[in-house]
Amino acid sequence: MRDKLAALTRPRRLLVAAGALLLLAGALLAGQNLLTERRAARQTADLLAAVETRIAAPADLPAPEVTGDPWAGYEVIGVVGLPDLGLSLPVLADYTQDLLAVAPCRYTDDLALEPGQLVVAGHNYRTHFGRLGELAPGSRITWQNLDGVTYTYTVTEVTEIDAGDREALEQGDWDLTLFTCDVTRTRRILVRAALET
Repeated sequence: MRDKLAALTRPRRLLVAAGALLLLAGALLAGQNLLTERRAARQTADLLAAVETRIAAPADLPAPEVTGDPWAGYEVIGVVGLPDLGLSLPVLADYTQDLLAVAPCRYTDDLALEPGQLVVAGHNYRTHFGRLGELAPGSRITWQNLDGVTYTYTVTEVTEIDAGDREALEQGDWDLTLFTCDVTRTRRILVRAALET
């Protein structure tokens, strides 16, 4: 009888040990993701502070040089504001995976910096574009260029497309698109907005 109990207990112990290892691996992965998101939030805040200092400089004076600024090498093209989400984020000129870890990026080089068909991509970090799906038609988005001129947009559509569907991303009549991947990375959440006139 004791041998039968031992024989039944061994597979259970192995399953429990395997389950514990899987839980530990999941916890480590979640911890790594949280650290990455926190680092991105700090980098974005530092970069935004430097950009706001530059925008606030009097127009007749050259933009102030920030010595020792670790983000001085990033080319920022403007600041996107999402008041409903309590976010204001610098937008980088180039789109790469490494740059997305710092701040949202202009998705394509051939689209306008001023009102027009501007597409901005951001990671789905909560401190970046992770809450885009919470916006709704009628929500406001602001775009401030480096000269301090602010444009206001009204959200017209919040939708999802397949992650690889670039044509759906770029087609349509819109002035501003913000997008991010969903948590599965198989879909993209798109926010389309029209310039207020």
